[in-house]
Amino acid sequence: MTPITSLKQFYDIVEQGDKVVVYFYTKWCPDCYVIKPHLPRLEQDFPEYRFHSFDRDIDIDLARHLEIFGIPSFLVFERGEEIGRYVDKYRKTYDQVKQFLLEVSN
Repeated sequence: MTPITSLKQFYDIVEQGDKVVVYFYTKWCPDCYVIKPHLPRLEQDFPEYRFHSFDRDIDIDLARHLEIFGIPSFLVFERGEEIGRYVDKYRKTYDQVKQFLLEVSN
């Protein structure tokens, strides 16, 4: 999973033609640490996606703009357009995120 470190980089990545999953997290979020060990497995399960991570605290204005009020959260983009989101304030499991990505893929 490649980290995104700037707003410009975020838009450069999501506006490319590929399917992109962006995992939003913070360093202080305990639920983010629960899902983190499962992220490499998700990358293996969904090779058609490019996976990136974004520390929400890097640019809180982007998080507000994208209406990301809960973390961890997952947004999926294709050709710059958001095609799916799993955003809420609850802890997420591997199975829940996998199911979300399966639904977005169809």
